Amino acid sequence: MAKRTFPSSRLPSSSSARCSRRLVDSPSSSAGPRENGAMETDDWALLNELVQKDHVILTPSQAHDDFYVIDYAVKYDGFIVTNDMFRDHVSNKRSFHGKRLTSTWVRSHCIDFTFVGKEFMPNPRAMERVFNFQPSTMEPLPSAAPTITPVQKTLSSSENDVGDADDDAGDDGMTVDHAGTKRSKTIDLSEVTYYKVPRGLLPMLHGEDGQTMEKFQEFTGTYIVLPSHAALEAPSPRQLSNVLTLSIYGPEASRQQAVGHLDAFLLQMQEQYAIQQRQQQYMPSQQQQQSTASNGNMAAQDDQMMEIDPY
Repeated sequence: MAKRTFPSSRLPSSSSARCSRRLVDSPSSSAGPRENGAMETDDWALLNELVQKDHVILTPSQAHDDFYVIDYAVKYDGFIVTNDMFRDHVSNKRSFHGKRLTSTWVRSHCIDFTFVGKEFMPNPRAMERVFNFQPSTMEPLPSAAPTITPVQKTLSSSENDVGDADDDAGDDGMTVDHAGTKRSKTIDLSEVTYYKVPRGLLPMLHGEDGQTMEKFQEFTGTYIVLPSHAALEAPSPRQLSNVLTLSIYGPEASRQQAVGHLDAFLLQMQEQYAIQQRQQQYMPSQQQQQSTASNGNMAAQDDQMMEIDPY
């Protein structure tokens, strides 16, 4: 039932508690040994005992436990026992405590494992990091430069490349996102809506120095992750998609409000684009007509000149 495991300096020093602190999915209040065949009576007693001792932290039922697990590990500079490399969260530039998650941090803080029969076997090389673990001072890092990265990936494409956000990683593998830190701490990040927009509209969404998007988030009560301005201008050897994906976090009502405004904005942009296209088509046609008329006048003048007898 346990999802992830962290060593932490906040744990008791006893040998039984020294090795781990676990986050697990919270069972429903009515669930019990008879309703869940996977949990025996002794298992429930052990789970309740670990919860009471603060060795196990329950996550809300049906919640995205990844957010709680990563948040806890970043907060206490701990390790995560998991075979999940969190590729979706890395590619979507999730931020935890003001630092953006990177694959470098994942590789250095996650311990993969397997089972041989009933014996739990974590990666021995990863366990060396645990035994030699020294908590960091958690000093604030300098503000990170925008990352030149291709199109944002959605959860469906999370098995693709891992290293998109490594270039601007700090010493601890995380990058600081000061602009969204305050908002991301006050907005629930467990629910997200993905919204696709044409790549060409990215500068309009950012506005001047990001002020347009900043005000839009304040107005709708959401936290929105979108590609940086550099994603539009970055040279790439491969053909980039014309569509970018925004990640909209917040309560359902706020996300619906944001989507409604974005729908109206896109419709307005499409209408303006259609008008510009018609104008561009009209101007060459008008120039061609003027050119044809001018050529006709010159031909008439030539005919008249040919009729003149100088003698």
